[in-house]
Amino acid sequence: MLSHHNAEYFSEEELSRFRWGSRGRDVRIHRTCVLVETGNMFIADHVRVDPYVILSASNRLNIGSYVHIAAAVTILGREAVDIRDYAGISQGVRILSATDDFSGAAMTGPLIPPHFTKVHAAPVMIKEHVVVGAGSVILPGVTIDTGTTVGAMSLVNRSLDAWGMYFGVPARRFRDRERGVLDLQRQFEATRDSD
Repeated sequence: MLSHHNAEYFSEEELSRFRWGSRGRDVRIHRTCVLVETGNMFIADHVRVDPYVILSASNRLNIGSYVHIAAAVTILGREAVDIRDYAGISQGVRILSATDDFSGAAMTGPLIPPHFTKVHAAPVMIKEHVVVGAGSVILPGVTIDTGTTVGAMSLVNRSLDAWGMYFGVPARRFRDRERGVLDLQRQFEATRDSD
């Protein structure tokens, strides 16, 4: 009886065959991921990317240390995406650094010549200790500031302030987030550095 199926990550040797912008230590990327333009990907240490993730880096994609990108996440667009240390991106999140104009004033789609379309493209930044809940959508130009959480199925169409808890469509702040995670980070790093 099988205990797992299709649950394998690329080996270190396999990952070394890709052309990366840079890649740190202990990077685990599942074999089912779609990786486009790995030369624009800069991945720090201790990163895990789970099954069925799409990482498309037309521009620079930075992934900090101790970042987990859960299953079925999509990160794509024309502009840079920066995910800082200790961030967590939950299942099914969509991070878009470009989107079409759907008003009817322009045509849409990647097969249409650019002079017939109107694409809004802007960098996305997800700072330290941010957690983005399952199924949420992050639109171009958004910065989610340090320590903020985004509840599941939220639409983030504007930047979010630090140390808040947000949810909804569009996402709105409903309370402050505790900062105890910073003390835990210091303890973790002290322990890690002594090993």
